[in-house]
Amino acid sequence: MATTLTRWDPAADFAAMRNVMDRLFDQPFNRLPFRPNEDLGNTTLSLDVVENGDSYVVKAAVPGIDPKDVEISVDEDVLTIKGEFNKQEESSDENYIRREIRSGSFVRQLRLPPTVEPEKAEAKFEHGMLTLSIPKKAEAKARSIKITPQGVIEGAKVEANGATPSQN
Repeated sequence: MATTLTRWDPAADFAAMRNVMDRLFDQPFNRLPFRPNEDLGNTTLSLDVVENGDSYVVKAAVPGIDPKDVEISVDEDVLTIKGEFNKQEESSDENYIRREIRSGSFVRQLRLPPTVEPEKAEAKFEHGMLTLSIPKKAEAKARSIKITPQGVIEGAKVEANGATPSQN
């Protein structure tokens, strides 16, 4: 039996490693195994925060919740929104394959800038969308500053070199 010597090619080893990694990520990658009665604990609440000229607007989608079941508070510049999605009755004759409808409590906290007036905040709840408008303090609102020309003599014409015609 003859022995042959093969030259090592590091690029081939990297290509083989890449193929192994590609196969790993092509397969379904389930981090949480599906269990029909799995309780994932507190549900988080997604927020959109928009800054307008005179206020901040916080929006949160909370479909299926009665507005009186949502509690909004501000304590030391921290906005807290909490509530609970109604727990749906489980029937023993139903065999769930997937269950994604939210149930359980949620809490979301957001630090507000010190330039807001939370005591003047207004909340609206319409079609499952919570909209909270928090006004800015007067000193924090954007102001425009006008530039006034200096050294201009009224009625005097200025030439390109900066001199007035009477100086020539």
